[in-house]
Amino acid sequence: MEWNQIEEEIKKLAEKIKKEFQPDMIIGVMRGGAVPARLLSRELGVKSMYGISVEKDGEERKVITDLLIDLKGKKILLVEDMLETGRSLIVAKKYLEEKNAEVKTVCLYTMPHSEIQPNYFLSEVENAQKFPWE
Repeated sequence: MEWNQIEEEIKKLAEKIKKEFQPDMIIGVMRGGAVPARLLSRELGVKSMYGISVEKDGEERKVITDLLIDLKGKKILLVEDMLETGRSLIVAKKYLEEKNAEVKTVCLYTMPHSEIQPNYFLSEVENAQKFPWE
């Protein structure tokens, strides 16, 4: 996948999001979600952007980045690049919801066996995709 293709796909995704949701901030699940989060922030005109890290320990995952900002009542767009199992996104979403934020999820691609269906995505794929930032 090339950069120009990614940028075109992000524009399509942003158009879908704009119709239904105006986030106050965008949070990328590190590391894969960092680049799509930045590109979406530009397309959506959202200047408030953060990253959240989720650590994998065997089958368990936990948030290891404590966001030191008030999230109560904030509309957050939580971004990943690719959902294989979706477990990191599930953990990050739960963390943000426990801070009383309204959370919508987005990824570029999702796989059929993902444990979470994102609110927004481009398409479902059978195989993991390779991105220019990897």
